[in-house]
Amino acid sequence: MTRARGVWGLLRDPTTYLRRRRAALGDTFLVDVGGHRLLCVFSPLGIRSLYGYAENEASFGLATFELIRRKVPDELFAGRRNTPHDLFGRQDTERYLGRLHEVMALEIDALGDHGRFEVFAESRRLGHRLGLGAWAGVEAASSPYLERLVPLFDRLDGSEAFVRPARTLLTTATGKVLERRAMHGIEAVVAEIWAGRQRAGVDSDDFLAQLYRSFDDLPAGERHVQVARDLILIHMGSQSNLYAALAWTLVNLLLHPETMAEVRAGTEGVLERCAYESIRLAQRSITLRQVLRPVDLDDGTQTYRVEPGVMITTMLSVTNTSAAAGLDTFDPDHYQGRRLAPSVVLPTKEVVSTFGHGLHTCPAQRFSISAIVTAVRTLIERFDLEPRFTEARPRARQIGGVARAARSCVVRYRARG
Repeated sequence: MTRARGVWGLLRDPTTYLRRRRAALGDTFLVDVGGHRLLCVFSPLGIRSLYGYAENEASFGLATFELIRRKVPDELFAGRRNTPHDLFGRQDTERYLGRLHEVMALEIDALGDHGRFEVFAESRRLGHRLGLGAWAGVEAASSPYLERLVPLFDRLDGSEAFVRPARTLLTTATGKVLERRAMHGIEAVVAEIWAGRQRAGVDSDDFLAQLYRSFDDLPAGERHVQVARDLILIHMGSQSNLYAALAWTLVNLLLHPETMAEVRAGTEGVLERCAYESIRLAQRSITLRQVLRPVDLDDGTQTYRVEPGVMITTMLSVTNTSAAAGLDTFDPDHYQGRRLAPSVVLPTKEVVSTFGHGLHTCPAQRFSISAIVTAVRTLIERFDLEPRFTEARPRARQIGGVARAARSCVVRYRARG
């Protein structure tokens, strides 16, 4: 099998690097980088194989852990009882979806009647408010707790490991001191919120209460710590891409006034379609499966025996844009929003992905789309928004997740009459 060279390009501009290697080497090739061997697959059958492996054959979880463990304290992963899959897979999700409107009212009050904001910065703050309000209670989404929690979560943010890989070098060099300090800071805030509820006699059956019940068997101090660490992983899992997806949805509406007009007119499905399509076009995810036991990979021309330790890989920014682009080509009702409209012919549905496929579908999909739609609809109904930019481009060096913007996207807003 052909092996790619010049892997500095993978870190500098992974999308361009892999496109060029694919053009030169074909749809299947090896890349050695950072102590990992990547088997890159781009053929339809190869990508379908990647999504088809069972977790105990080629693990998504372990591959993701390999990326984020360099940025996050190791002890955060010990003793977890409530995972993102557990949370988002439950049937009582209407509780946190209903909280989104209440939390948006807090953000509208904070913005006031007029001003300006940078779309990605505002979306990041808003993503924190929506997530924390949904599963840590309205207290966490309110001042002053939000102002304390946001910088702590930003310091701990595991997505930085793939958005800005170079920053993990500083984390490693400092022994994760700042990240550990942020983790303990969040633990203290969560304990304070819970103590406030106990003093006030608040009996709210929300997700924070649910987390506390799951650690009823622990002493009070340890209980606060473990609840906070479950909450940290749940929030980090939801936030790794939420704010950027929200930002690109708003950016695309601002750059397409005709679509904005349709949303304001209440045309059914337009905002959801814009959200899905914005995620597709902004995807910079390098999809990884760490092989745990020997597996066969058929790429359509040859079958390869892949040994444990290799990471089977594809890059969504390469495959997603191989299909027709445009906000009018996505059908959120078709295959539960995971492929383009039936009019767009694909060699296999796995070639295009917004939230993954099959067993590897992101469990936060419903929450994420609901949060984006609720937030964007509230903003455009409340304010007239004037973009102070004429284009928006993805950040080139990103090697995972939904793209962050290369440059600021500033908006001037004023309350609608």
